[in-house]
Amino acid sequence: MFTGLICGIGRIFFVERHSDARRISIEWDGFSDSELSDGDSVAVDGVCLSLERIEGTMGIFVAVEETIARTTLGDLKAGDGVNIELPATMETFLSGHIVQGHIDCTGKIVSLSDAGTQKIFKIEHPQKFSRYVVQKGSIAVDGISLTVASCGDGWFECAIIPETMRRTMLQFKRAGDLVNIEFDVLAKYIERLLTTKSAKNMEDDIAAVY
Repeated sequence: MFTGLICGIGRIFFVERHSDARRISIEWDGFSDSELSDGDSVAVDGVCLSLERIEGTMGIFVAVEETIARTTLGDLKAGDGVNIELPATMETFLSGHIVQGHIDCTGKIVSLSDAGTQKIFKIEHPQKFSRYVVQKGSIAVDGISLTVASCGDGWFECAIIPETMRRTMLQFKRAGDLVNIEFDVLAKYIERLLTTKSAKNMEDDIAAVY
């Protein structure tokens, strides 16, 4: 599990293709002094990947076919930057929101604009996911926990503060770029409860989720 607070920016060192899967080597200073073990989860641009091994400052991961098909990882090449988040622990501050690293879809940045000190990103996504997006709700974009400023059918906007821009790969994004999107898991559970439970049990089940 993650919280959407990025630990640092890693650089792709090497991508090795295996059919439609990829072995991805990422260089990041934080790997060398982390307490990660082989098989632990790391979020790479919001995608939960299992660590194959660490070699100094290099983390090596395998992204399987399903992951490549659903995310932007298939487009990575040597030299590209990626957002890195280490898994949450019992001592982690939940300063963002609950992020699983299970990407729902990719979205496209359609516009960026300045509004005072903040940057407004407008992102389009498949319209079927609009039911999971609410104004002032949480959303993860490339693994970054963001708050929805406004939304509509097939799009949402987020206001990015300077600190988030500085610490993440958002500072390098441009209109037309694709991003990984994970919608709020609580909304998905509530939807599932509402579609499978009888009316008399709904109130108790929704209360249990919270």
